[in-house]
Amino acid sequence: MPVLRKKTRSMKPARTLALGFFIIIMVGAALLWLPFSANSGRFSNFVDCVFTAASATCVTGITIYDTFTYWTYFGQTIIMLLIQVGGLGFVTLVTFFNIALGKKIGLVKASEVTGDVTVNGIETTRRLFIRIIIYSLVIETAGALLLSIDFIPKFGGYGVFMAMFMAVSAFCNAGFDVMSVAPEGMASLVDNPLVLLTLALLIFMGGIGFVVWENLANLKKTRKLHFHSKVVLSVSGILIAVGFVGYFLIEKLNPHLFGELNFGENLLTSLFASISSRTAGFAPIPLPTANAFAKVFTMTLMFIGVGPGSTGGGIKVTTFAIMIATAWSVIKNKEDTEILKHRVPKNIVYKTLTVLFLSAAFIASSFIVVYVLNPQLDALNILFEVMSSFSTTGFSSGVSVLVDPFSKIVLAITMFIGRIGPVSIILSLTMNKPDDKAKVLPAANIMVG
Repeated sequence: MPVLRKKTRSMKPARTLALGFFIIIMVGAALLWLPFSANSGRFSNFVDCVFTAASATCVTGITIYDTFTYWTYFGQTIIMLLIQVGGLGFVTLVTFFNIALGKKIGLVKASEVTGDVTVNGIETTRRLFIRIIIYSLVIETAGALLLSIDFIPKFGGYGVFMAMFMAVSAFCNAGFDVMSVAPEGMASLVDNPLVLLTLALLIFMGGIGFVVWENLANLKKTRKLHFHSKVVLSVSGILIAVGFVGYFLIEKLNPHLFGELNFGENLLTSLFASISSRTAGFAPIPLPTANAFAKVFTMTLMFIGVGPGSTGGGIKVTTFAIMIATAWSVIKNKEDTEILKHRVPKNIVYKTLTVLFLSAAFIASSFIVVYVLNPQLDALNILFEVMSSFSTTGFSSGVSVLVDPFSKIVLAITMFIGRIGPVSIILSLTMNKPDDKAKVLPAANIMVG
C-alpha cells in the first residue's frame, strides 16, 4: 500500500529573507533593551532599541544614541554582530534559514528574487555561503590589524575591540563608529591616512559585491573579467572620481565650515567622503551635510549606491548604468540597450525600471509620512534622512533624534525596505504565481515624452 505523504509548501526566498531580517532585528532590539546593554544600567526605550537594531542589521548607521558613550561593551558587541549578519546579506540569511529548515535553494533562484546579479548559477548557496564567510573574515581581519597599528597605542586594550568594530562596520558599509572615545571623534582622523585609507579600502571591498570578489579571486585561473565585474568596477570608479571632485570643490568653497585643513587633508577627506557617501556613512568632517548643495549632491550618490550582492545599499551601480545606457540608446535610436559592446536583455531593462519606480515610490511615501508628522522640521533635512535610510548609508541631518516614535518606526521600515530591496519586499508580500500561458495581445500605440 503506497504511503501518502503530505506535500510541504516551501517558503518563498524573498519571504524567507524578509522574515530572517525581521527576526534578527527584533532579537537584537530585545538584547539592546536589557539593562546591561546600556551604561545607565536601565532599560532603554524599546522603540529606540528597534531603531538601533534595524539600523545595524540593515547596515545603515543612523543612530539615536552615541555608540561608545551610551552602550556598554556588551551592547556594542551586539551592534557589531548585527552589522556582521546584516552586512553579509541575502546569501547568508537565505542559506541559514533554509539550512535550518532542512531545505536547499539554488543560487539563481535566490539572486533573482533578491535583485542581485550572479554569474555562475550552478552552485548552491551553501557553497557560496562558505566562500563569502571566508572572504569576509580575511578582509575584516586584515583591516582590523591595520587599524590596530593606530588604535592600540592610543586606546590600549579597547583599541583591539575598536579596530574589530570599525573594520566590521566599514566592510559592511554600516557607518557605526566608536570614535567618540577620542575627544574629537571622527574629526580626529582628518590627518590620519592609515586609518582613513584602511576604512576606505574596506568600504570599497564590501561595496563591489560578492560576485566581483569571486571573479577577482579566480582571475589568474579564468583570465577573464566578467561583464558584470567590468560594469561594477568601471561605474564605481567613475562615481568615486565624480564624488571626489564634488566634495573637493565643496571644501574649497566653504573653508569656514571645516577648520584649517591643508591641501593633503583636503584631498584625503574628499576621497574618503566620495567612497563613504554611496553607502557607508562615515564622515570625519561634515562634508555631506555642509549646505543644501552638499545634501543634494550626497543624496544623488546615496541613491545610486554600490554593487549588487554587496554589503551596501542604493539602487545599485548596475541599475544606474542600465538606466543611463537605455537613455543613450534611445537618443541614438537603437532598438536595444547596449553597455560595453554588450546587448542588455529587455527583461533586465524592465527590472531596472521597476527598481527605479518602486525605490522612488517608497522614498516619497516615507518622506510624506515623516514630513506630515513633523512639519516643524526642514523638508530637505527630512528628505536627506529618508534617502540615507533607504540607501542604508547612515549620514544624518539630525532628524532621527528629533522626530516622534512613529516616525522612527517609519524610518526603520525604510531601512528594512532599502536593505532587502523594493522588488524583494513586493515579492515577499505577493502570493500570485506567474502566468506562463501564452497570450496574444494587441499592440498598444501610445505617445510618450
